[in-house]
Amino acid sequence: MNFSQYCKGLHPKKLSGITSQGKLIGALFNAAGSNFFVPNPAYDTDSYQRKLYSGAKPLTQEMKDSFPKPLDTAGVTSFFDTRIGDGSLPQIMAAFNIPLNEPQNKALFITALCTQLQKIVADSSDDVNDIVASEYKRLLLENNTYSENLFPHYPGDDMLVCGENSESLYNVHCYEKFEHTWTIKNTGTVAWTDRVLVCVNQENTRVEALNSPVTISKVGSDNEISLVVQIDARGFEGVYESVWEIRDRDGNNCFPNKVELTLTVAVTYKRSSDLEVK
Repeated sequence: MNFSQYCKGLHPKKLSGITSQGKLIGALFNAAGSNFFVPNPAYDTDSYQRKLYSGAKPLTQEMKDSFPKPLDTAGVTSFFDTRIGDGSLPQIMAAFNIPLNEPQNKALFITALCTQLQKIVADSSDDVNDIVASEYKRLLLENNTYSENLFPHYPGDDMLVCGENSESLYNVHCYEKFEHTWTIKNTGTVAWTDRVLVCVNQENTRVEALNSPVTISKVGSDNEISLVVQIDARGFEGVYESVWEIRDRDGNNCFPNKVELTLTVAVTYKRSSDLEVK
């Protein structure tokens, strides 16, 4: 996650008293203890702030150095507490990959947002791990307010991954494209209609899902369907996950009790030793 992605998850329209992208940047900087930007810039003076929001300009090291070490977490907490309302909280949490059926604890979510901002500002890299959802879950567990959802969204619904490619770990080269097929059986009593298979972590992984969402035709109880996903490894070495969910027409995860639809992709550059000698 970079600073632009972080700010887009917040979005001015979801925050009380924030009327533009430039004002979001100025207010957030000042809340965290930096005077690099004025807190309430006029629209014609906030070009750089708006480009920070869009990602057209990076968060520079000079900007990072303008923050106190550590951040003014009390200021950031107050900023979010006064501007995130009960109506916008679920939307903002969803923007940071927290499922709508998770417990909604505003104070703990704000703590997770503060931790993510601290990580972005403290790291020399433009990109850092997206930790909001995992940190929020950790805080829920630590405060005994989290209970794992062991039930499907629709009572009586169930699924079984009964066939797939020989492995869900792929070793590929940069820019290589490949397909993976899941054969999934409807083992419940609910007929599947208007459902799709969706990659849910596309913004937080380097590999790219080329055909998300995948339309799922009507599947009756005890029937199977084969779903093909297409992946582009792109140009970044490393080990990445592509996580998928079956969702209904309203975007609900039909099986929050299952985490089976995940691909692991190990990406490496093709070196001269890998090339075929002719």
